[in-house]
This record gives sequence, structure tokens and C-alpha cells, in this order.
Amino acid sequence: MSNKLFVLVIVLLVFVAFIVVSVDKDETPGEKLSQMLPLGDKTTPTVEVSASESRKYEANEFVTVACLELHGKDKELLFKQLTSRRASIFEQMKSIDVTESDIEQNSVEMRKEWSYDKGTRSLTGYVVSQFFAIKSSNRATAAAVIAALSAELDVEISHTSATLKNEAELKKGIIKAAGEKALETASSYAESVGGKLGKVISVTGNGEGLSFRNHVLGARKAAFYDGVTADNLSAVADSVEISASIHLVAELLQ
Repeated sequence: MSNKLFVLVIVLLVFVAFIVVSVDKDETPGEKLSQMLPLGDKTTPTVEVSASESRKYEANEFVTVACLELHGKDKELLFKQLTSRRASIFEQMKSIDVTESDIEQNSVEMRKEWSYDKGTRSLTGYVVSQFFAIKSSNRATAAAVIAALSAELDVEISHTSATLKNEAELKKGIIKAAGEKALETASSYAESVGGKLGKVISVTGNGEGLSFRNHVLGARKAAFYDGVTADNLSAVADSVEISASIHLVAELLQ
């Protein structure tokens, strides 16, 4: 019996050893070690460039922003006076080829005016006001608008802006030109190291927008326009510059 038991033990040991070898036969110690180590950097090399494009165009639309403001103690009378003054200004604009459709008007605003005496507040009257945005199709008309409004004592001119009627379409062209310039530059860098440009990974626009030449920017004091005559074009921009900048990342293929 002891011999049979001994043989049985030997057979079992051989069977177990066969199973262990079968499980691990496809995975060597070296392979196990390689799985434990971090993978090498297999990131595709890239080319990164920035390019910009800008072009200047003659302005073909002008917007003058102004405010009509009246003071008084009678609210109803002030609103009537405002209506009358507005109609008068509109008629004046017609005389310089500005139609009512060229004038955008905001809602009428009213506020109270107060005086203070030894901590006591007293109502002294009211102020009614209305802002207007007047469009002109050329510099000469814009200058005439400024001259007419600056002569009105109850009108304050905020600013005059120069714009482009087809601004959106022109901006598309500028962005496309900046992109083509970026691709051309990236290709040159790739070729300089014996490679070629692969697919574009990302494109980012940096600071695209408009800049103005000879543009009266911001809200200037009304005194700036005092004495401006219709033939004085210095208060009106003559051109608009559109610019776009692009940052491009593309694959570098060897």
C-alpha cells in the first residue's frame, strides 16, 4: 500500500507542475517585467505656430451717438418740449440727407433733481433725456451731423464711430488669410527639419477684432465738438482696420 501511495503522490505532483507551466507558458518573466514598467512616450511630435493678418478698409458707415436733455419743474411740459425738440432735430437731419430710418432712438428717461439745505432734501425739478444713434453713409454727412448737433445747446454728443457695412464678411476673409499664413509657416518649419506637416490638431483665435484709424474713441466731452463745422472731417474716422491672429498646432511627420 505504501508503494501505491508513493506513486499516487508522484502523479499528483507531475499534474500540478503541468498546469502551472501551461498557465505561464505564454508570459515570460521578461514580458511580466515589461508590463510593470511605464510605457515610453509615444506622442506624435507637433509644430506650433502663430500668425496674424490685418487689412485697412475705407469706412463706409458712421454712427453718431447724442443725447437730448431738458430740465424743468413741470413733467408734462417737459415731455411736450422733448417731443417738439426731437421733431425739430429730425427735420434738421433731413436737410442733410439723414432720414428718420437712419436714426435709432432709445426710450425717454426721466429723473428728479434735488437740492440739499442743512440736511433737508427738496425737489427742484425734473430732467428728461433721450439718446439717439444717427447713421451716415459717408464722412461728409457724418461731419454735417456733428456740426448740426453741436450747435444745439440741449444736445450732448457722446461719440462718433466709423464702421463697415460688410464687416462680418470681411472678417471671415481676414481669418482665412491668417489661417493660410499659419499653415504655410508650419509647413516651412516641418520641411526645415526634413519632415512634413500632418493633420491639424487645434486652431485657436487670438484677439481678433477691429481697430480704427483716426477714430474718436470713447465718450468725449461735448466741448470737443463745439465749433465743429460741416466741412471739418477731423472729428470723423477715415478708415477701419480688421485684424485676426491664429495659433495653430499640427502633427510633424518624419
